Amino acid sequence: MGGAESVIKNTDKRTSRKENAPTFKAAIKRFREQYGHAESDSVVAFGQQGAPSGIRVCVRKRPIFPHETKTSEYDVITVPPGNSNGCFVTIHDARMEADLIKMYMNHHTFKFDAVFSEKCTNDDVYNSTAKLLVTNSTQGQQSTIMMYGQTGSGKTYTMTALQERAFPDIFKKCGDAMITVSFVELVGDKCYDMLNVGQQVNLTTGTDGGTYPYPCAEVEVSSASELMALVRHANSLRATAATGVHDHSSRSHAICRIYINKHSQTEGVLTLVDLAGTEHRIDSDEHNAERRKEGALINASLSALKDCIRANASGATFVGYRNNRLTQLLKTCFDGNKHSTIIIATISPSAKDTEHSLNTLRHACIMDGQGTGETAGSSHITGGSTIKEKLGSVDVAALGKAKFEARQKARKAGIQEQPQVPKVKAPPAHHSKQSSAVVRGQLDRAGMASMDRQLKAKLLEARENDCLRDNALQKRRIMGEQAGIQIEKRRTVNVPGLQKKGAKKKPHNPREKERPEFIVEVPE
Repeated sequence: MGGAESVIKNTDKRTSRKENAPTFKAAIKRFREQYGHAESDSVVAFGQQGAPSGIRVCVRKRPIFPHETKTSEYDVITVPPGNSNGCFVTIHDARMEADLIKMYMNHHTFKFDAVFSEKCTNDDVYNSTAKLLVTNSTQGQQSTIMMYGQTGSGKTYTMTALQERAFPDIFKKCGDAMITVSFVELVGDKCYDMLNVGQQVNLTTGTDGGTYPYPCAEVEVSSASELMALVRHANSLRATAATGVHDHSSRSHAICRIYINKHSQTEGVLTLVDLAGTEHRIDSDEHNAERRKEGALINASLSALKDCIRANASGATFVGYRNNRLTQLLKTCFDGNKHSTIIIATISPSAKDTEHSLNTLRHACIMDGQGTGETAGSSHITGGSTIKEKLGSVDVAALGKAKFEARQKARKAGIQEQPQVPKVKAPPAHHSKQSSAVVRGQLDRAGMASMDRQLKAKLLEARENDCLRDNALQKRRIMGEQAGIQIEKRRTVNVPGLQKKGAKKKPHNPREKERPEFIVEVPE
């Protein structure tokens, strides 16, 4: 008996969830019936009395796709009907004990400002989250909508839907205001201007402590259709690549800023942030060296972002915004006194993405100010409430019997067991697919060819060197001054291309950084 081969194989979590799917699916159904958590298409959002202050966090669950159900995946996320106590989402984490025989399930429940099931429409999401922020930005306030979640969970899809609804509302409420747009992407610690064929842009620190891309193309638009056309054109130039998850995975963080200038009030700003998706080690097993390097940079920037939000939530005296370019660019988005921010965390219902969804929701809890997420004596992130349900054991006798019968059939058919030899895997098909960043020039020319003639002229004008360097609006933001005010006080600000009048250029000294003083006079 001691030398007998075990029928229990050492399998990973994803495989064990598929092999024992009937038991786990029955437990999920039982939980929903017991706690009255029937799937709902309703949502309770935060109060509609006014603008949400500080950071509000919402969750959106995408539907499970047909190609996932064909591979024996099943829905492990439950969104119960919202009520006066708030909105909840439950993740059913199917697990095996260390002996790989006993099964159990952890039901993790989280509470947020708003939770949207797969039955909720894009209109539901917009009306409950972004609509208030759009109104605030047209009234001279600063607002941010940020998408966060794993690769393939629906971030870009949701952001595009919100843009299609927000842009017409902006123009309906702005009248004769001047509206301009800029669009940059962040890859690692480098910033690229998507409205200027992906040219690299310097990041400049303003007098208010914020970080601004300068000089970058900023185009004035006169209608919602022009604004949407420019944003779609910029999105088409974003760095995307084929991965094991899907063929158009975003490999960069996209930051679109819409500036609304009215003569009677301060400048309103609506910032739309589409973060690159988080990736786990199992998702990068089939990545080549370039994709793995990109994934490491993405995870590092998201980790820095979460650390800053956690420090903010815990009331820390120091927040390390300067640790990463992403947190530098988004620093002003977390000033609750001046800025309203909504984070929409997107999650996948597939059983194979359980760890991803748990990680997303636990960090979303921290962003929502629900504690620091750390347990005593541990650095692991926790959050929500958990109910553990024991589900019995795997039928070892039945597995052994099935294995014995399979061997008997093979012997009768004259088939001899072959020793298992490790197979050499061929490179996945997506390795041969090119990143979109390589063909940006072609994509830009194709997009410009189909663009409206008047809008094309505006974009080309904004790309000219003179317009880039002499953009008075960008200089005002860096100097921290409102429109129409002449800057008289002498300040030391590191702005590329600007130098004090009459000053002689100093010889280059590698030990000393040049920080020229200058006076900028902004016309009325």
